[in-house]
Amino acid sequence: MNVARPRGTQSLKAAACCATLVAAGFAVATPLPTPPCGTPPVPAYESPGAQPAMAILRAEDLDKGVWRPSSCTGWPAASRSRVVVALAGLVRVADGPETLLARAGAVSTLRTVRYWSTTDKKWRPLFLDAAALDGPTEGAERRGDFRPSELQPGRSFYYWVDDSRSGPLVYRVRVLERSPHRVALADENVSPVRAFGLTLFEPAALQTVVFAQHQANDIWGLYILVRIDRQTSSFIASGHEASTANRALALFRHLAGVPTDAEPPAVR
Repeated sequence: MNVARPRGTQSLKAAACCATLVAAGFAVATPLPTPPCGTPPVPAYESPGAQPAMAILRAEDLDKGVWRPSSCTGWPAASRSRVVVALAGLVRVADGPETLLARAGAVSTLRTVRYWSTTDKKWRPLFLDAAALDGPTEGAERRGDFRPSELQPGRSFYYWVDDSRSGPLVYRVRVLERSPHRVALADENVSPVRAFGLTLFEPAALQTVVFAQHQANDIWGLYILVRIDRQTSSFIASGHEASTANRALALFRHLAGVPTDAEPPAVR
């Protein structure tokens, strides 16, 4: 596969971080993100049809709360994060896991996903192109989208995207769990993200875990946890919260089967 050089990264404005709440005149630390792994999720699921609940935390917030990723994420407990974003909402999904896995496996449809750019002040494509791969390298052959029957626990799959900001990248998705009542998928970059002669993100520096858990009838709890590893270039040491939050919301909407460019974005 012929791969173009990355286009560079945008200069992002810092997002207002939901790090503190004020109650009864006292500052109260925002609860640290907790995925639905035997305990209620934090943040809690928002109602169906509503904007998902969201928590955006930077390194100082995570260090203050001594946040460590839950073991069900598959991330090492010693992982240190620069940014963590969590989204939680209830969504209506007919046919449950089959529908969710079909959406997750339909890599080619990622080119239709749009997110709000805080730099451009408009909705723009998340990826210019996307395709499933038959191997873990940029030179691997493209193949058809992953079928739900292929997405079995313990298996790994690879896909390629032409990111509208960072250029061509390869990602790996692992199926952590799959049952009639619960699905968990982990996603991370295999390719390093480079721009201007710098490596901005090493492999596995951009990680996402999606949890979908059946609640009642056709209602599912959708929880997405995204992290940027602390070992990233100082070039993007701050200001990446807004982009991470808006991209995470685009993924949430894509999996929920709703328009990804619906107002409002996570961060304006």
